[in-house]
Amino acid sequence: MKLQVFFLTFFLFIPFASALEYVHFIHNGKDRHEEGKLLAEDRRGIDLLARDGRAYHITRGNILSRRSDGAPFTPYTKPEVLDRLKIEFPPSEGYNFHDPAAHGFYIVVYTTSPAFAHWYGRLLQRLHEQYIVHWRKLGLELTAPEFPMVAVVFANEPQYRRYAEQEGSRVSQGQRAYYNKLTNRIVLHDISGVQAQQGGSRRATATDIQRFLSQPASYDNISSLIHEAAHQVGFNAGMHSRFAPNPIWVYEGLAVYHEVPDQRNRELGWSIGPHINPSRLQRFRTYMDLPHRESPVLKMIRDDKLFNSPETALDHYALAWAVTFFLVRTKPKEMAAYLKIQQGKTMHSEDSSEIRVKDFESCFGSDWDKFYRDFAAFMRRL
Repeated sequence: MKLQVFFLTFFLFIPFASALEYVHFIHNGKDRHEEGKLLAEDRRGIDLLARDGRAYHITRGNILSRRSDGAPFTPYTKPEVLDRLKIEFPPSEGYNFHDPAAHGFYIVVYTTSPAFAHWYGRLLQRLHEQYIVHWRKLGLELTAPEFPMVAVVFANEPQYRRYAEQEGSRVSQGQRAYYNKLTNRIVLHDISGVQAQQGGSRRATATDIQRFLSQPASYDNISSLIHEAAHQVGFNAGMHSRFAPNPIWVYEGLAVYHEVPDQRNRELGWSIGPHINPSRLQRFRTYMDLPHRESPVLKMIRDDKLFNSPETALDHYALAWAVTFFLVRTKPKEMAAYLKIQQGKTMHSEDSSEIRVKDFESCFGSDWDKFYRDFAAFMRRL
């Protein structure tokens, strides 16, 4: 459930006009032609944001040709993105395409059954709608996505892993889905397992999907998909930027806040709400019972590395959920103010441990003893 951490290596922060760049370059051993806008440039290469929302870090040696003109940067429309996807994922090779809503923001590319792809498309659409409503109620300004949002759904895990390897994504054992910050796509496989039965000849039906959603074993699978979809919504709705130095705990905390399945919803298996996340709560309590030489909360706010280590990641996902849940439930105005600070950060924003602590204290105060007492008391009551 870990977010794919593909940060661009920004070189020199130069404010570029949004004129269109036309770049012919080598990417993953293949020729690419992209139109886009420059994010950064120095003698080693460029960072390019393409019109479909994908970002590329291109070294000088891989640039074959390049030109620019006075045309303004405009994102591709959904039909234009769909046309490009059909070249990348040829229908002749078994790929299909689904638009969950005529006026929505998603395109689902799939090799799985239509029933699973359509269920997932509806889940994405519902998540986006309710995410926006939920956070606007707290006073946050969110926007429509600049680019169509793409999800790629494979029929089975081997297909999924081959694709991840081809695009250079690191998928851990048991990881069912991931969101790639560079491609701006969610990638997953059919977690219902129906099509994997009988050598892949069995196609899932709507009844199969409902049966899967009702099973306790589906809980972790569904939460994984929602977690990655929540990342995609947050990075595309203006909650945070793919290119800004937002603390990892902030966007991971929001993802685990939203990831909780709702098995009472028999159609989708999820609905938004201030649900307690039982698996994260259990992990949080176990982690907090361990001896700590300094405050785990303060350490998490200062240091992203804790989320990138297999030894500490799961504990800090749980801690991020607990802090997020506590702040939303008990300090909603302060939490909204803190998230607005994160919204205001750009790729040019300065970042340090001291800045992160100062941002937090500017909204929640610097009396850490009181914060811990209130936090501990609230979590004990859950």
